Amino acid sequence: MTHLSPETILDYVHGALAPEDDAVVFSHLASCATCRAERDEEVRIGEELRTEARAAELEFPSMISARVWETVRASRPGPFAALAAFLRPIVAVPVAAVVLVAAYFASPLGHGAEHRSTIDASYYLQQHAGQATDTLNEHGSSEIIESSLVSQNDAPETLEEGEAAASPFVETAGVVH
Repeated sequence: MTHLSPETILDYVHGALAPEDDAVVFSHLASCATCRAERDEEVRIGEELRTEARAAELEFPSMISARVWETVRASRPGPFAALAAFLRPIVAVPVAAVVLVAAYFASPLGHGAEHRSTIDASYYLQQHAGQATDTLNEHGSSEIIESSLVSQNDAPETLEEGEAAASPFVETAGVVH
């Protein structure tokens, strides 16, 4: 019968074997007293080492501990550092609030840019021109001639010919509606 190597027994004790190798070693240890004794020896040595390590743990010397605490107590911050530490949240909170409000109003996501409506002035100018045309069509031609004569006399003299043609409120006879 072949025996297990010391490395294989050590790996078995520490649980470092693959599951199929672990099963093979387990079945071998059940039938081989020599390998079982070697495994027991490895377990005993490990226990002794752990016990010795626990006993050898050193406690932190009290003199060093006292000096560390003395240094910590002596290194208290000055009055300006204490004041700065006290004022830090008092300053930081309003600054953070201002930054958040500014970010809210500066971003298009914050206030619904898609709901903002704009006024198209050309629409109103076209509507006014259309209403003026309808008003002229409703009146008889004699009324239009009379109103154009009256409006020519009342029209301001400061309009030049180029300005009158460019304005949507000026009709062909120079009548301003």
